[in-house]
Amino acid sequence: MADRVLKAPRNARTLLFWPAKAPEEVVERGFDWSDVLLTPAEAARRAAGEDVTPAGGIKASSYVLPQGVVASASNSSATVALVTLTGGELGRVYSITNRIETVTGQQLERVVKLRIRAK
Repeated sequence: MADRVLKAPRNARTLLFWPAKAPEEVVERGFDWSDVLLTPAEAARRAAGEDVTPAGGIKASSYVLPQGVVASASNSSATVALVTLTGGELGRVYSITNRIETVTGQQLERVVKLRIRAK
């Protein structure tokens, strides 16, 4: 699952790709926002080996999907936003946006590319 759930980069302009899927496949993909959401103090505690959940975790998550790609489910925890996808046209590369709101009111988004290939 590690390749299907990407670490959300601190820099929103970083180019990201999820593993390709076939049009008929139903796949779960997502973002792990923990590195973005950790405060410097929380990051230091994590670096020291402590299991840390950010105080400003995910309150709400949504995915903006292009025409042809369909979400059949989505859910999130304090740090991970998941979506279940199907569809897409063979040979196309789609841009998909994940928007989150944190419990502290921050609004963040990251864009990922999804290639549709033959199975």
